[in-house]
Amino acid sequence: MAAIAYGRFSLHDARGETGARVVIAPEHILLQRTPATPLHDLSYLTVWTQQSIHAVTEELAALAAAGPGTVTATTPMLAAILHAIAPTSTATFRASGSCRGFRRRRQLVAALREQDAPLARTA
Repeated sequence: MAAIAYGRFSLHDARGETGARVVIAPEHILLQRTPATPLHDLSYLTVWTQQSIHAVTEELAALAAAGPGTVTATTPMLAAILHAIAPTSTATFRASGSCRGFRRRRQLVAALREQDAPLARTA
């Protein structure tokens, strides 16, 4: 199986405190509100067509090239997904990575649970 790219994001409230962590990959959206809470699969937030999968893949590549920073309108698909999760939060891109094989979801869950991972490209 081919590798798929993913991005790790943090959602910050109006005070600037981290409220949740999100991992987005084509056909996968995982959310964890705090380290002690269970994971939520929010993959239903978007209709995963070939066009949306392609858009997410390209936007993740653009964010990986640019490095950590605030998600803006330059990545409209990812911005829309993150806005749907937390409309009043500011989304920050933290890192990128890739996973492959039949255990993709398990690898994405592990990426979401990484608390002390560096704010850089991990692939």
